[in-house]
Amino acid sequence: MERSDRLGHEKIGKLLWSLSLPSILGMLAVTIYNVADTVFIGRSLGALGIAGISVSLPLLMSISTFGQAIGLGGASIISRALGAKDKYKANLTLNNLITIIFIINFIVITIAYSNLHGLLKIFGANEEIIPYAFEYASWALPGTFFLNFLFVLMNVIRAEGNAKFPMISQTVSAVLNLIIDPIFIFVFEWGMMGAAFATTISQFVGFALVLWYYTGYKKSTLKLDLKLMLSLPNKEITKETFALGAASFGRQIASSIMHIILNNALLYYSGSTVIAAFGIIFRLSMFVFMPLFGINQGFMPIAGYNYGAKNNHRVLQVMNKAIVWSTLFCVFSFIVFFFFSKPLIRIFTTDTELIDIGTKAMRIFMLALPIIGFQIVGSGLYQALGKAKASLFLAMARQLLFLIPFVILFPLKWGEVGIWYSFPAADFLAALITSFMMLSMVKKLKRNIKITVLP
Repeated sequence: MERSDRLGHEKIGKLLWSLSLPSILGMLAVTIYNVADTVFIGRSLGALGIAGISVSLPLLMSISTFGQAIGLGGASIISRALGAKDKYKANLTLNNLITIIFIINFIVITIAYSNLHGLLKIFGANEEIIPYAFEYASWALPGTFFLNFLFVLMNVIRAEGNAKFPMISQTVSAVLNLIIDPIFIFVFEWGMMGAAFATTISQFVGFALVLWYYTGYKKSTLKLDLKLMLSLPNKEITKETFALGAASFGRQIASSIMHIILNNALLYYSGSTVIAAFGIIFRLSMFVFMPLFGINQGFMPIAGYNYGAKNNHRVLQVMNKAIVWSTLFCVFSFIVFFFFSKPLIRIFTTDTELIDIGTKAMRIFMLALPIIGFQIVGSGLYQALGKAKASLFLAMARQLLFLIPFVILFPLKWGEVGIWYSFPAADFLAALITSFMMLSMVKKLKRNIKITVLP
């Protein structure tokens, strides 16, 4: 029996846990080393160092979102192909993804290097912040090349039903970064360069591990084929990959646009210290969003496989389980972040002004946290089922329809505090839209179950 067959037969709770937990642990490992970067820089270079990373990170994430988008889009195709027992299409898709991400990497990273100073200015770097942001981004950019390949291959490995290996690659990468990061920053006194260089090395190691999975590991369902990689990508697969990956890509691009507007609004209404405060809040929020994405990544291969196998009953079962788990986690996280906001901010800095600003802002920022898990699973459902347009709409609704307009409009009336209230207001409205769309999809899935069982 192929490893992927368990997606259609194993008990839902056990299966979702076995696929989600490794993803959650792997993402938490990545979160820890991202947060560690900020803590080390904050302790070494202060608020301006944190602000430099806060401006650089959205740019770097915009580049790495190509790997996540291509990987998720391709993984959806592979999950459904394996469910339909079409191994050739699944293997062809894997090799097409490698070709596509290589081309994208070359183009995007070349453009970023050629325009780095101007891009950082667009993302909110002023004259105080730009030296820190430029030094960090210029040394971190090579890592995005490896990170994009890492994202593609991790999503494909999960689509096979193996969530443990991506966790191992992420954990090894994270632990390595945690070891060399303080050495480069404090011992070698490389500052921003040291933090970025440590991240790049760690991302290369993670990439090397997932590459080995498809070149030297004997248990992989799919295989890399040099002839397929060197040939032109299949048009239909490429088109579907981009269409399905558009949801992830759109979410991150919308997030990048939001960061541009937000950072510039914070500079206008407050200054560099408030950008540093948002940078800390954003890092801390990763401890919520990364586990949620982990649950979603465990949920999507199961939903996609069973939808391909025309087993809608299991699709609904895993959807309900994922919603319950993500919501319970969000409620718990809300309690922690609301009542322990000040001690959490203090981990990053001893600056009393930054601590006060960050504490007040985080309590507002997290107000709608209990409903965010539901929204993420909803977008993931449409992506797993191959509903590209609906998935893209849900992924972008929060940022483009609500958050960005609110960030522009709210401070006109309420000043800086209006910026922070934009987040829970956008989350609430996006969750409302998600609920209506999910109810419609659930009805369709249930109706197809009834049709299937009719004689």
